[in-house]
Amino acid sequence: MASTENRKTLPHNDEAERSVLSALMMNQEAFDKISSIISASDFYHPANRVLYSAISDMKIMNTVAVDQVTLFDYLQKKDLSEKAGGASYLAELSDAYTIYANIESYAKIIKEMSVRRALIQTSSTISSDAYEESIDVFNLLETSERKLSEISINSNPNTAESYKASTKVSDVISVMLEKLDGTYRNENVETGLDLLDKYTNGGFQKSDYIIVAARPSVGKTAFAVSLIRNMIRKEKKVAFFSLEMPASQIITRLLSCQSRVDLSKLFTGNLSESDVSHINSAAEKIYQSEFYLVDEPNMKLSDIRSRARMLQREKGIEIIFIDYIGLIESGLDPRTPRHEQVGYVSKALKQLARELNIPVVVLCQVSRDTADQEPQLNNLRDSGSIEQDADLVMFIHRRTNLTELSEEDQAKLQTDSSGKARVQYTKLLVAKNRNGKTGTIFIGYIGDITSFETVTQNKDLFIEPSKDMGLKKKN
Repeated sequence: MASTENRKTLPHNDEAERSVLSALMMNQEAFDKISSIISASDFYHPANRVLYSAISDMKIMNTVAVDQVTLFDYLQKKDLSEKAGGASYLAELSDAYTIYANIESYAKIIKEMSVRRALIQTSSTISSDAYEESIDVFNLLETSERKLSEISINSNPNTAESYKASTKVSDVISVMLEKLDGTYRNENVETGLDLLDKYTNGGFQKSDYIIVAARPSVGKTAFAVSLIRNMIRKEKKVAFFSLEMPASQIITRLLSCQSRVDLSKLFTGNLSESDVSHINSAAEKIYQSEFYLVDEPNMKLSDIRSRARMLQREKGIEIIFIDYIGLIESGLDPRTPRHEQVGYVSKALKQLARELNIPVVVLCQVSRDTADQEPQLNNLRDSGSIEQDADLVMFIHRRTNLTELSEEDQAKLQTDSSGKARVQYTKLLVAKNRNGKTGTIFIGYIGDITSFETVTQNKDLFIEPSKDMGLKKKN
């Protein structure tokens, strides 16, 4: 490998490239053995890239066997013979002695050299851009991370064996046997709401993109905080991206939810000794938990992705919550229509769930004009892409004005186990569920501590929002 005083030659292996091309002209089965390992762009020499690309095209067309004569004829017809080194170079490759059994090893060497070149070129670009103060450094961070991630993904060659269904069948059977003998460890993230866990076959599943939607003030954030409380009780590692509320408010809600001390008391400081004791106990549990809270305002999509990758890489995050999708800056041209921006964000968050292989739960607004009706999938605000992208969509539906209830509706407000707090029956509408069933689940909302909890399934205790005259026709 040659070098100069100022610049080293980029990593490559001439013999491996020539050996692979020689084998491809000598053996018609060679291409199938290596096509999943390398592509034309992995070759260092331009002539070799042209030759491999031509062989690939001929294999796809499958009209004639590939050898020195047919390949040269194809190159001449495409006016590529000179770029491929000419007839003499083809003859030289044909005369070369290649051990066919080693062709996969040669291909892996080519791939390794290609990855090294990609790392050198990417790092050089990052270094150069880092000196340019006109380039937003945080966009550069996200772009750099994405490029390195792409190199990592592309560097892992697949073989036919890696696609074999038998390994997946074995995995599924192993899980079934573990469930039978009671040794199975559920990898889903349980929500702590019994019926919802049944609907989702044991909780939120890995790589699921989950939407929790509701009208303003119905309780999206309270629902997310309630799930987080349940998850950290199970010692799950949870990240919460709060674009709407500062961290202090989220922690205050979580303390109220965990301690069952009225939220208003935490804000006013009007606390009894018993309240202080319960809050201290709740604070200790939260302090010891693996709960990570990101509350940067005006957060860009690139920021969320970058921080999510970092949190999973460094802390092994098992689930992410984002509050809420309408506040995420897409990074697209501001003149781009709103529905396209939200659609772009939605697809990126779904890809993030797949990339990190964890559930990503995103809160979403529902149009106010549905105040007197159960929300539906077409009511998701700003973009139809959200409905298409999501694996699981849930709507929270309840009456928000409880100040002017009839005696009949007053009687529907239950009390919690302490006999003090009022529990309002709320509908959790599972409108889309790729991995389970859809339907209506009743959960209880305790407004004093902004908590959602499991209740018995009694539809007669639900107070219809259609009677909520305080919201009707407003805004």
